[in-house]
Amino acid sequence: MKFTPETYRIKDEPMKPFIDKGEIWDYINGADTSEEEVSRIISKSLNKQRLNLKEVASLVQTTDPVLVNEIRKGAQLLKERVYGNRIVLFAPLYVGNLCMNNCEYCGFKATNKETQRVTLTKKELVDNVKALEQNGQKRLILVYGEHTSYTPEYIAETVKTVYGVKTGNGEIRRVNINAAPLEIEGFKTVREAGIGT
Repeated sequence: MKFTPETYRIKDEPMKPFIDKGEIWDYINGADTSEEEVSRIISKSLNKQRLNLKEVASLVQTTDPVLVNEIRKGAQLLKERVYGNRIVLFAPLYVGNLCMNNCEYCGFKATNKETQRVTLTKKELVDNVKALEQNGQKRLILVYGEHTSYTPEYIAETVKTVYGVKTGNGEIRRVNINAAPLEIEGFKTVREAGIGT
């Protein structure tokens, strides 16, 4: 599938904001949720064609239970066409829970004074990876709080450490990360370490 970017109010340029909240609300408030339009959009998606914001707004604004059910069926069918009948699981490995943010939903949040703050040592990281490998795990997601201690270099080093651990039951084949947003150079650093996503 070839990606051709849509044109919106704010031109999509590298390293510049591109989201226009007013434009998004215009799409949401003006969404066409007719049976014909919803069916057309579902058909387009089943042909693996990327949806635009207007089409996505129509789907998310649909309230008719029959059409909502058709959207769900279409999503299930598309998932099966793309991924088949399989589920891929990642075992989470919490590397550290230091955090400077205060996200309401998160146990890592800075104002949570009851939690014990821990960052795994290299030995603890290796021991945890060995235990996961011995349990048959092949895919991990390393989880970090959003903190200056968890630099791209630190994250890359933990990823390399994980890939270096091998036990009798095998090794980790894919490491994903859940970490703070990074600058382009930071993404390059963690990508070079071999992250999955």
